[in-house]
Amino acid sequence: MKKYTLKFIAIGILTIVSPIVSFGQSNQGIVNNMEIQIIDKPKILVVGFTLHTSFENNRNKSEIPPFFHSILEEGKLDNITERVNNNQLCIFEMQQDTPDFKYTMGVEIFNNSNISPDMTVINLPASKYVMLKIVKRGPEDVGRAFEYIYKKYIPNSIYVPTGKPAFIYYDDNFFSIYNKDGYKGDPIATVYVPVKSLFIKKIARIFKCF
Repeated sequence: MKKYTLKFIAIGILTIVSPIVSFGQSNQGIVNNMEIQIIDKPKILVVGFTLHTSFENNRNKSEIPPFFHSILEEGKLDNITERVNNNQLCIFEMQQDTPDFKYTMGVEIFNNSNISPDMTVINLPASKYVMLKIVKRGPEDVGRAFEYIYKKYIPNSIYVPTGKPAFIYYDDNFFSIYNKDGYKGDPIATVYVPVKSLFIKKIARIFKCF
């Protein structure tokens, strides 16, 4: 039986959305002239539809894209009550020691008192996040962003992943373009990865300055 460690999960996130990205691939241009930021976000209450998928046999690569476009194009999130705004999120919930994970497309809500039983409610805790805005022309752009964050930025920072869900945020910067011109219009999405500072990495950074 395969053992799926936290390292595997971090690597797996890179392959969820981009089957063509490899760790040896150049990162040139993946951030589209936009900079990484570290921000604090309050807790977020999300409701949406969940796809149960897996890294096993590359199911995620064939199952996520049609699920994403089905939810988006059929407007399945449009009539949810108690919505905070018109934005949408794609959330990755993964655990250690299993190839299976949950992928949820949802919206922010004020409360979950009137939620349909076929929907999922997720509480994203308040956290510090690595935030990166990207031009999303397709799933490979999201894969490159995750690769950049996990393989380039975090190892050279004072931060480590918390293990809580990462997510992609779609707001008016995305929909105002996508609804008119699709991906060819270069809509902008935002990738969030929850992190925490690690004391030993802070000390190492201090000594590196000498």
